[in-house]
Amino acid sequence: MMDKFRLSVCLIAILIFLTSCEDAMNKATEFDWHATESAPEGYPMEIRRGTFYYKGEDHGLYIPSGGTLYAGWGQMNSMHVTGSDKKPLPDRVEVTFFSYAEKQFYKGKFDLPYDQIVTLFQEANKEEPDQPYYNGIMVGVAPGGVVSVWLKGWRIKEIFFGQADKKDIDPADGFGLPFKSKAESDAYLEKQLVNVLEPEELDALKKNGVPFGTWARYRNLYRWAPTYKDAKNPTKKEIYVDYLNGELNIVPTIFTEDMANTPRPLPRELKFSVDMGNQRILYIIRFDEFELMDAFEKLSASGEKVYIEFDAQVPRHLMKIRVHNDKESIELKKTYIKE
Repeated sequence: MMDKFRLSVCLIAILIFLTSCEDAMNKATEFDWHATESAPEGYPMEIRRGTFYYKGEDHGLYIPSGGTLYAGWGQMNSMHVTGSDKKPLPDRVEVTFFSYAEKQFYKGKFDLPYDQIVTLFQEANKEEPDQPYYNGIMVGVAPGGVVSVWLKGWRIKEIFFGQADKKDIDPADGFGLPFKSKAESDAYLEKQLVNVLEPEELDALKKNGVPFGTWARYRNLYRWAPTYKDAKNPTKKEIYVDYLNGELNIVPTIFTEDMANTPRPLPRELKFSVDMGNQRILYIIRFDEFELMDAFEKLSASGEKVYIEFDAQVPRHLMKIRVHNDKESIELKKTYIKE
């Protein structure tokens, strides 16, 4: 009898210990984070419903929905703060959305790389130890059913890219509005485009249509490095880079050979300062994405390393920028230097 009692006590103690360990492990993978959404400029989208599902659960954190999205690929549109400060991380995402440029609904449910998400959320911020690198998870939706997911905060890191399925949903049901005819629903959809697009953007959309495949093209990786003509190097050792694929990071002013040989997405925007005589000039450089992609596709066709050379000038708009490999050079003519 005593042996059975001792065995029961031991089993209970082991169960309590294992439960405590499981609770501790669960808390170690809970973080203060929010959900947000994104869509490209020029091609308005709307998320009708979406959820980041907590690992192993049938519920999770809802994705903001109902507004027209067009802030830019990888750019946060809105943030709803809700629920506990700390919550589990997701291992799945489900989203239903509408592409105004196509008048088309899409729906998709995708597995997310949970272990990678946990590792990135646990990564220590060397610059600001009290501020984590990531405090949000953002879903991006684009024409053609494109779905991307990023971790965001001090940095933005893509962790998923996929394709949702077309869904034949009547606009009255999809938007929850009492349209009485197709003409009435078409007028509503057209009005949304007119409300959010500039006249030239609307004209370009009607003339050229949707550039399907662009968002996958943004993800192409190249070996590239920045250089500075006449040693007009930035004043700080690091420069801010927004990438075409929606990522954001801080990189060294001068790449090491290892960095230059590490494939990475192309930049959408760069920010750095240069001492120009008796003044320090901040350059915010916005590339024309298609001009830059075309140049890189030509110059790196055989895997060559490509350099982006900046020739800083005053006033800012006189800066010249060229991309080149060891044999050929292309001057960029559509780059915008913000004043």
